[in-house]
Amino acid sequence: MPISAFPDLAARPWPRRLGVAPILAMAALALGLAGCAEAPPAPPPAPPPAPVAAAPSPPKSAQPLDAAVDSLVEAVFARAELPTAPSGQPRAVVIDPLIDRATGAETNTTRAMARRIAGTVQARPGFALRPFTQASLEARPLVLLGAITGVTEAGSLKNSTSTPGAYRIWAVLADLGSGKVVAHETAWVRPETVDATPTAFHQDSPVWVPDQATAAYLRVCAADPGAPVDPAWRQGLGAAVLLAQATAAYESGDRARALPLYQAAERAGPAGRLRGLNGEYLSASALGRSQEAEGAFGRLVEYGLAERNLGVKFLFSVGQTRFWPDPAISGPYPMWLRQIAKHTAAGNACLGVVGHASPTGPDALNDRLSLARAQRIKADLVAEQAALRQRTATDGRGAREPIVGNRRDDATDAVDRRVAFIPQSCPAVATR
Repeated sequence: MPISAFPDLAARPWPRRLGVAPILAMAALALGLAGCAEAPPAPPPAPPPAPVAAAPSPPKSAQPLDAAVDSLVEAVFARAELPTAPSGQPRAVVIDPLIDRATGAETNTTRAMARRIAGTVQARPGFALRPFTQASLEARPLVLLGAITGVTEAGSLKNSTSTPGAYRIWAVLADLGSGKVVAHETAWVRPETVDATPTAFHQDSPVWVPDQATAAYLRVCAADPGAPVDPAWRQGLGAAVLLAQATAAYESGDRARALPLYQAAERAGPAGRLRGLNGEYLSASALGRSQEAEGAFGRLVEYGLAERNLGVKFLFSVGQTRFWPDPAISGPYPMWLRQIAKHTAAGNACLGVVGHASPTGPDALNDRLSLARAQRIKADLVAEQAALRQRTATDGRGAREPIVGNRRDDATDAVDRRVAFIPQSCPAVATR
């Protein structure tokens, strides 16, 4: 059962483990390192609480979210470099779901932004909001894309251990008729008005990786007016439509409708593969189709091996190397580990297991726990495939390489608590 089904784990901030990066660990899988197996060590003692770095003051131009979105949309449409429209005909606008820049996920805030943008477009003379469907795209409309990122005084929050002093939002208009970006605007948002919690599908998805579809989307968000739209983003719009429809069905509880849509998105090409496979796994699991679910998870592992990067979420007990004891949460983990071990061993892959933590608590404790969890995962893989014992090494990097880095220790920064399997040639790594 997915994490979002449990309000005590998903709907509120997850329990902190007294200052050390906590309960959600992520495993990213690829071809890589060599080493010898180790039994998981005893968990480290609970550390004392650690102070959280104060957020810097937001820029004077930062506004509450709704006001920032309104000013952003006004600027986008006022400054858009558009060709003359046919007399009396409104310009069609569709919204490609907005995302968080660091993770590529939709969040409660990106959904709120999209709803407010939709209302503004509907009320704006000369423009007509259309649904994000294949039929709408065939009319070559304007497509609005957008993203949000946390920012500190030093710059982007990514790879930072500071809390955000503000958030920056983007809105871009891409004209499918001309094939060019026609508007690009940004605004600042006050941090207390941002809810960076991933939406249910993104919370539930067992695999996270910075995939090609997200990279193409963000390239469009970064383009200046007059630049051609990114071809990979444009080619992936069909898959994006299917994913949006599938996710709406999944999050409304209609998994029987979601499953074939996710399958179609996965078949539509690279842009739909990762989220399509995640959705296949989740929907088949929810429908009780265990064989289909395991097959989808196995294909996720194959995808990650081919891409040399895969992330699988494991929920650990607070401050421990043991998995979360509720079988509704950790029940699928033996199957996940079986598929990871099977596909890694079959490909004669070497494996480097590197633990990470979110940036709360003393560095030494974060280092120890991240290493201990990586060793736990390695031991489980070796139990499935003994041949991996001599082809796997472990390391703990603590909180030195965060993706989100907002120090919240909840669903918003889950990716910071991961165990990464890094591709490198086997001879290059000393055994551990």
